[in-house]
Amino acid sequence: MVDLIKSKCNNIYYSLANKAIDKSTLFNHKRGQNKPDEELEFSVITSGASFLTRDIKFTSQESLPPLRTSFYDLITAFPDYLQTNQADHLRSSEYQNLSYLSGHVLLNHTGQQQPLFSYSQFREISESESDSNSSLFTLACKPVSSGKELLSLAGEESLFQTRMRKRITSFMNLDESEYHMILTQDRSSAFKILAELYSFKTNPNLLTVYNYEDQAVEEMIKISEKKGIKPESAEFSWPSTEIVSEKLKRKLSRSKRRRGKVDKRGLFVFPLQSLVTGASYSYSWLSLAHENEWHVLLDTSALASKDMETLGLSLFQPDFLICSFTEVLGKDDPSGFGCLFVKKSSSQALSESPELVTNPANLTAVKAEPAWKTENDEITLCLDHEDHNKASTSATDIIEIEEEDRAIIEFRGLDHADSLGLILISRRLKSLTLWLVRALTSLKHPGSHQPETPLVKICGPRTRPNRGPSISFNIFDWQGEKVDPSTVEKLAEREKIGLRCAYLQKIRIGKNKRRSDDERQNLSLRVSVVSVRLGFMTNFDDVFRVWGFVSRFLDADFVEKEKWRKKALEKIK
Repeated sequence: MVDLIKSKCNNIYYSLANKAIDKSTLFNHKRGQNKPDEELEFSVITSGASFLTRDIKFTSQESLPPLRTSFYDLITAFPDYLQTNQADHLRSSEYQNLSYLSGHVLLNHTGQQQPLFSYSQFREISESESDSNSSLFTLACKPVSSGKELLSLAGEESLFQTRMRKRITSFMNLDESEYHMILTQDRSSAFKILAELYSFKTNPNLLTVYNYEDQAVEEMIKISEKKGIKPESAEFSWPSTEIVSEKLKRKLSRSKRRRGKVDKRGLFVFPLQSLVTGASYSYSWLSLAHENEWHVLLDTSALASKDMETLGLSLFQPDFLICSFTEVLGKDDPSGFGCLFVKKSSSQALSESPELVTNPANLTAVKAEPAWKTENDEITLCLDHEDHNKASTSATDIIEIEEEDRAIIEFRGLDHADSLGLILISRRLKSLTLWLVRALTSLKHPGSHQPETPLVKICGPRTRPNRGPSISFNIFDWQGEKVDPSTVEKLAEREKIGLRCAYLQKIRIGKNKRRSDDERQNLSLRVSVVSVRLGFMTNFDDVFRVWGFVSRFLDADFVEKEKWRKKALEKIK
């Protein structure tokens, strides 16, 4: 009931805000003032109407404007945001676990950010079962020993897994005739399987492009090192954290002959965005890698929901592709799985019989089955295609059973992302991301500092129009000392806000081209940061609460007060 009332109030507010935006946009159009690129990237902004664009500074949590005033600022800066309220309606009707009453701020930090099912669907199925399950599907582990066995397993599908494969490939705009899809326990498992089975013996190179420490990629690197490979990485500039292009080009396009020998290629591991800083990378790197005979692994984990549909696979066609899905968004005990796609024409890059397997446990794929039961479960859901065809059930009966099942086996989470579409989701995420960047940088320490001391420093792109929905930053006290990001993460957890501590890596400082690679490596930075990532169901309440939480660090004693409060609460318990 509270959510329903809140939804109606929001509708009234949207209507009033729309009228205000129409007038202010017209005013701005008449002025026709030229603005620097960064301002234009921030929005179609109304001159003087948005408090953030007027360079107003906030020096205490109490000085922050209330939620509604801040929301008005958002839609003043980004009028198109009002056209995305379909996402708010979906959130209130299908993802009730994310309601204001839950107290949780929805932020996504893993590759498993796209839900297969909605929370409403999860409740409907769970409540219809006498033995309520905590998960909508189960994963059965299947060990493999070679690339041939792995690809063979991809063809052994139940009806449920076939439907799921067809739905996922459709969601990602993949041609299912071009790729095998293998399910894994999680995203990290997909990287491990590929690292164990990839033919490093004939392609003895590994080149990665990550400006942050990624556990899954680190596992791949460790496995390759045990196989005698010396992995290399792209380097990144500071503070934009963008690729140092010249060096990566040299690594990708080395001369094909050195000392009379053919220079063998290897595996190029490439994400289109940084999961931590939001830096976006060009598709041209995929083309350059293929031109120079590298096998390309495309990691889609940092992409927003419908960004996966725009991969342009008909043009770039990566040899391998990794993604992952969560079962239900915002669930306390999230379950999900990873997907490893192998291009059929590139399957020879997987070893028929790998000479060295560093850990047999890494070679584990999974098969998925629904956890719920139907009247005809034994016939329709637990049989492989081969057994299904042999079953003593008539074709007519099978069709009728499948029709009955179809209403239950729907992937409503994917349907919701499809219904919102790429343009709406991108517009919403851009508005919220750029508003939060500006809001965070508007926080300044009080005092007579000249210039004023900022509370927050952004690491990564600031207001580029093509940046992703991730923001990394650090908080500094009034003396200019950095607040430990892990401390920020713990304090945010108490407020049910999912900030996290992450580590940027391979950050190159200095521009001395005469230094050797080893010397430049010694000058590389490893920087701890606070990371925020927005998702397709994030709303303005979420980013406003992040802003409010960070503003508490303007109080010079905030961290110490929280330490004493924690001790006091522990004594009471």
